[in-house]
Amino acid sequence: MRKSKIVTIAFMMIVAILSPLLAQNVTKEVHAEAGELHALGGIGFGWRGFGISGGMEYMLQKLNIPNFPLSLGVMGIAGMDFGKGFDLSAATMATLHWSMKAYKDFPKFFKNFDWYLGLGMGVGIVSAFGFGISTGGGLSYYVNDKFAIDLHSYYINYFVGGGSGFSESIGIRYTLK
Repeated sequence: MRKSKIVTIAFMMIVAILSPLLAQNVTKEVHAEAGELHALGGIGFGWRGFGISGGMEYMLQKLNIPNFPLSLGVMGIAGMDFGKGFDLSAATMATLHWSMKAYKDFPKFFKNFDWYLGLGMGVGIVSAFGFGISTGGGLSYYVNDKFAIDLHSYYINYFVGGGSGFSESIGIRYTLK
């Protein structure tokens, strides 16, 4: 019984990943257009406990790859955790967004999703100062063209100062321009 559940979940994941690639009715629409400025913020949980995070993202360009509606941006994000002490971390990342808006055959609910990944540099103050490589990502569900519910996280691995930092949040994303 357990194996059949695993096989079913694996099959569903494969279909979910391949369906955009095999889609026939794809436009060039994206949720994150070039030139847009997005503000994001939320509450969440990091290494040290409950916290808040926020940031800005500027969309640089829309990439024209057949059947893949991608946008490239730059993001600055910071988080503060209050729990066992105080933890502050910040990162700048290049981001890549994959918008479901372009897939015209998808149900409206699915077309409102926008996935993103980021890679860059980050700093943090836990018990000591450190900086290093930052990775992040998230998922936005667009309620309308300007407002989205956003789940995001980022991780900083300090190669100077030792240690690492992590923050995950649920919040909002709003397009300013």
